[in-house]
Amino acid sequence: MRLLAVDIGNTNVTMALLEDGHVRECRRMETDCPQEADYARTATALTSRWGPVDGAALCSVVPERTELLCRALRHTTGHEPLVVRWDTPAGLTLDIPQPELLGTDILTADAAAAEDYPLPVIVCDFGTATTVTVVDERRHYRGGAILAGIRLGLEALFSGTAQLPDIRLRAPDRVICGQTEESLLSGALYGAAAMTEGLAQRMEQELGCPCTLVLTGGLGRFVAPLCRREAVYDEDLLLRGLWKRYTANCPSADKP
Repeated sequence: MRLLAVDIGNTNVTMALLEDGHVRECRRMETDCPQEADYARTATALTSRWGPVDGAALCSVVPERTELLCRALRHTTGHEPLVVRWDTPAGLTLDIPQPELLGTDILTADAAAAEDYPLPVIVCDFGTATTVTVVDERRHYRGGAILAGIRLGLEALFSGTAQLPDIRLRAPDRVICGQTEESLLSGALYGAAAMTEGLAQRMEQELGCPCTLVLTGGLGRFVAPLCRREAVYDEDLLLRGLWKRYTANCPSADKP
């Protein structure tokens, strides 16, 4: 079975073609810039390369873009997309007040992590914001912490200080750096790794047990190698989550 999966984030729209639960190709566009035709062209390019799809699934944290993407997916695939919402069954108990305020991207990724990794699991998603969330051994989503994302923090420094350069993300060889650009990178990336380790440790103390630590999101690949504790980087966690939600909630979907 082939599925066209779409994640609408605050910064980027990620569109991927999955076949039998595996990501075959993934493309990204800026959330604010493209029009419906741009989304349709990207969807058409994916289906032309890999063949017709059997369905489509979407999660979004930008409501004003949701229907735009839905129209593009209907036009391109001929299928009504499954729009994942907070109450779409995900195999988790939402053990938090006001679960309707939970981002569907967090729900989707955490549900996938709960299926694919030993519980309890801590999921660190490095995107526009950094979220660190927990699913316990009973498959209860317990909540977590939200921080400014890595690029967002750097951009705040750039906007507030005229002399700071716009830099490409890369990990310096050491934490103690003498040049401004290296020092910024050290603070952003080693700081993110230290934050990940520290929050994970505190969450484990609150739960009273060790946890599996999973990093995801586009910027997670920079942080995972810098962590001093065992951590898995799973780039496709959210997209696989969309696959799992689609196959679980659409009766006509062929299970892999």
